[in-house]
Amino acid sequence: MQMTDDPETLCTMSAVRLAQRIRRREVSAVEVFEAHVSRIEQREEDVGAFVTLDLATAETTARTLDRQASQGEFAGPLHGVPVAIKDIFPTTDLRTTYGSRAFENNVPKRDALHVARIRQAGGVILGKTNTPEFAFSGQTANPVAGTTRNPHDLSRTVAGSSGGSAAALAAGMAALCDGSDLGGSLRAPAAWCGVVGFRPSGGLVPLVPNPTPFDGLHTAGPMGRAVEDVALLLEVMSGTSAGAALASPGSQVDHSQLGDLPDKLRIAWCMTPAGAQTAPEVIEALAPSRKVMESLGCIVGDDMPEISDLMESHHVARGLFALQTESYLGSGSTQYGPEFQSLLGFANGLTIKDIVRAQQIRTLAWERMVDFFQNHDLLTWPSACGLAYPADLAFDEIKEDWRPVELTPLLELPAISIPFGTTPDGLPAGLQVIGPKGADQRVLQCAYAIQLQQQEAVSS
Repeated sequence: MQMTDDPETLCTMSAVRLAQRIRRREVSAVEVFEAHVSRIEQREEDVGAFVTLDLATAETTARTLDRQASQGEFAGPLHGVPVAIKDIFPTTDLRTTYGSRAFENNVPKRDALHVARIRQAGGVILGKTNTPEFAFSGQTANPVAGTTRNPHDLSRTVAGSSGGSAAALAAGMAALCDGSDLGGSLRAPAAWCGVVGFRPSGGLVPLVPNPTPFDGLHTAGPMGRAVEDVALLLEVMSGTSAGAALASPGSQVDHSQLGDLPDKLRIAWCMTPAGAQTAPEVIEALAPSRKVMESLGCIVGDDMPEISDLMESHHVARGLFALQTESYLGSGSTQYGPEFQSLLGFANGLTIKDIVRAQQIRTLAWERMVDFFQNHDLLTWPSACGLAYPADLAFDEIKEDWRPVELTPLLELPAISIPFGTTPDGLPAGLQVIGPKGADQRVLQCAYAIQLQQQEAVSS
C-alpha cells in the first residue's frame, strides 16, 4: 500500500473516490480517519458542527477495517469512509440529544435503521452533528451544543435543521453525513453551505424508529459534497424493512449509472415557486443553469404547478408532527426551548376542522402535481430564496421565505439541492431539482449532469 494523497486532499476528495482508494489499498482507513481528525481539530472550534464526537470508537473501527482489508475482506461500499450522523437519530451507546436539554444525557441502546446500515456498509462514524431542538428551526442552534456557523463565513447561518451535517461537509470534517427533511432541513443547509442534500421519495429510506410511521412527510436522507456521493449513501440507506409502515415506492438507485441521463427530458423552470420572493441575486446566480440543462439536451420551459395553498397544510402538518414527537419521546415540556414551545402552542390550538382542511388541500395538490408530471419529467427552482442571514439571529427574527423547500415534502417528492454559482456576498447558491415520486434516479442523473457541466466549465 502506498500513500498517494496528503491529508488535505483526503478531506476534500469525493466519498466515492475515497472509498475506491481505500478498497485498492492506496490509502488506509486509519490514514483517512487521522486526516479528518486533523481537520476537526482545525475547524470545529469555530464552526461548531458537532454535538458529540466519538473519535476513540471511530479509530478502533478504522483499525478493524484495515485488518479486514489486509485479508482481502471489505465490510461494504463505505468501507473506511468517515461519516457523521445528525443528532436526532439514535446511535448505539452514543449520546443522542435531539438538540434538547430534556435529552442532554440520553444514550440509546440501538441504532436507527439507516445508521445500522451505514455501520454495516463500513462507514466510520465520527460523531453526531448539530441540530436545532427536535429539528424544528431554520437556525441550527440549541442550548446543548450552541450555534453552528457557516464555514464559508462564520458570521452567517447554515440554516436548519441539518446544519451541523452541512457544515461538517463544507469544512471537510466528514466525507458523508445523513440529515432529515420535514420542511427543507436537508436542502436549505446544503444550499447555503455549498454541498449536496437529497430528500428521497417518501418510503425509500425506511425511518425506524419514527414518531409518525404512517406519513412519509418526515424522512432521513443523504448529504455529501458531490451528487455521486449522495447517490452512494442513498443506496446504503434505502431498502425495504418490516419495521417501516410505509412501503418503498420501488425506485432503484444506482450511483454507477448516474451518467445515463435520459434523452430530451422535459424540465419545468420557475425561479419564484408559488410566488416565493426570491432575491434578485439568487435568480442571477442560478440563471445560467437553464442554458446548462438545454446544452444537455433537455427541453426547458417556464411552468409551475398550482400548489401554493400547500403552505397552509404544511404549517398544520408541522405542528402535528411536533405533537407526535413530544408524545413519542415522552419527555414533558418543562425543559423545552421557546421555539419548540411556541410550535406546540400553535399545534395544541388546532381543531379537527383545521386538520381535515389541511388534508383536503394536500390531497388536491397531490392530484394537480400528478397531472403536472404527465407533461414534465422534472421541475427546477431555487433551494433558498434569500441570502444566508446572521448565525446569531433569533428564531422570531428570521424572515426567510421557505416556500422552495416547504412545498414538496407534503407530496413526498424526491428533491435535491446542488451548488450552482455564488451570490454577490461570495456564498454558494443552491439549485433544486424535483421529480415525481419514485423518480429518484432521474433526479440524481439530472443533478449529476449539471454538476459535470459546471466542473468542465471551471477546468476549461
